[in-house]
Amino acid sequence: MKMTGKDFKGVVILVSAAVITGLVFNYFSPSGIMLSGKWDPSQGVVDPVSRTGSLDSSIEINNPEIVKNIVEKKLRLVLDARPEFIYNQGHLPSAMSFPLVDFDERIAGFMHSVDRKQPILVYCSGPECTDSHTVAERLIHLGYENVRVFSGGFRQWQDRGYEIQENEKE
Repeated sequence: MKMTGKDFKGVVILVSAAVITGLVFNYFSPSGIMLSGKWDPSQGVVDPVSRTGSLDSSIEINNPEIVKNIVEKKLRLVLDARPEFIYNQGHLPSAMSFPLVDFDERIAGFMHSVDRKQPILVYCSGPECTDSHTVAERLIHLGYENVRVFSGGFRQWQDRGYEIQENEKE
């Protein structure tokens, strides 16, 4: 069966509509994928650009050994910003699930139970994931004074062979 000019035009219109719809959804989604920023193949996003500008790299902890010490000695409350179903598959020991997608639903209970002076460490999948920065920035905006981001995230933790905690299967 041969494709006619009319068929080709229909395919182009359909694909264009799908791409535009995807980009619009991505733009308005709280967990949308960053489409711009400086990229390094070995590290992922080096300087992502969010809707509000560049992410604050000054709050990052880039050394996994320091993070390991923080986790082992429980020096900070550790928040996992990844979706809960991913958190359940494995996370840093004693980390609390606090997905960016559920931030608005969970923040009232969090603020009721966690003092604003409590040191907090937030992480997500890895350097290309900006959810940890977004959660950290929102917490800082709400008055939390000591919030940091583990920029290497779960992937770097796992690559180092550090202990991973899994939730028990029900």
